[in-house]
Amino acid sequence: MKPSPVQLMQLMFKHVKVELDPAHLPAEVPNPLTSVFTFDGVSLQSEVGIGEADPDHERGTVFFVELRVVVDNEPNPGNKDQKYAPYKVDVAVEGVVLIPKGAEQLADAEDLAAVNGASMLWSAVREQVLTITSRMRAGPVVLPSVHFHDLKKRNEAPEVAAPPAIAVKRVRRSAKN
Repeated sequence: MKPSPVQLMQLMFKHVKVELDPAHLPAEVPNPLTSVFTFDGVSLQSEVGIGEADPDHERGTVFFVELRVVVDNEPNPGNKDQKYAPYKVDVAVEGVVLIPKGAEQLADAEDLAAVNGASMLWSAVREQVLTITSRMRAGPVVLPSVHFHDLKKRNEAPEVAAPPAIAVKRVRRSAKN
């Protein structure tokens, strides 16, 4: 095992909101030992913000990375096969990511921070949602595993292409945000 060239130095939740959606509750509570809701076909939105916090840090470059994940269960007329989650979810988290000196040989430092930082934050959101819903009436839910490779600057656009169920938006932030 070796340490990753990208280090999450700090993680802070800005808000965590998970609530039952009465309009989309299952008819019967699923058995958590045999089934867990997995968000297949459910519309997930995420927004990632990144900004350079300290370009002259003694160990490398430090970035702020923000992630917001939303499941609002709003109908999408463009998706005839849309499914709905038993919960509405709105979670925002921010992290401080260090790209050590020399890591720019692997890729652009900001790309490394955006792609890997967002992945690390997603894992924390995924775990938080599972933990909270494991004690809720509709049973535990697990956000899907995802990747954020489409956040690289060369792919940057107002709306970045992603699997149909997951909309990802990248927002550039300044260190003052």
